[in-house]
Amino acid sequence: MRPAVPPPLSPYGTLQGTLFQYSTFPSLVAFESCPPSPDAGAALTPPSNKVILVGGLSDGLLPVPYTQTLEKAVHKLGWSLVQPVISSSYLGFGHGNLDRDTGEVSALMRYLCAHRSGETFAIVGHSTGCQNAVHFLKHGDKDMVARTKSVAL
Repeated sequence: MRPAVPPPLSPYGTLQGTLFQYSTFPSLVAFESCPPSPDAGAALTPPSNKVILVGGLSDGLLPVPYTQTLEKAVHKLGWSLVQPVISSSYLGFGHGNLDRDTGEVSALMRYLCAHRSGETFAIVGHSTGCQNAVHFLKHGDKDMVARTKSVAL
């Protein structure tokens, strides 16, 4: 008889994907989960459409209870879900400002365009992530703002 498998530590579920560094100074990472390939043996190319989930103060990866539900919904549409860790994530809250966060989201998007097939973006903001999204639309890299087709707050 097999031993019982303990539940995952995160009540928000578990995701599979790729963790990558998108900035070296400061050192920042993001996690991208892509829809499964229809051909199980094929190499996976990240989709060009990406939803960026920006959490609130002290949030990092898996920031909200609906993260796994959002992932399933965007995958169903052929989009990937990207969760950035920005300087204000985790214990970094209160030590920065919206301008810095906007620069880091812009840097993430430029990286996604250059290295992860990014073309079109949507932003989902949670709590302070909503402020980040609105500030990005007004003050972000103009090319990246033009590629942002929707924002959910």
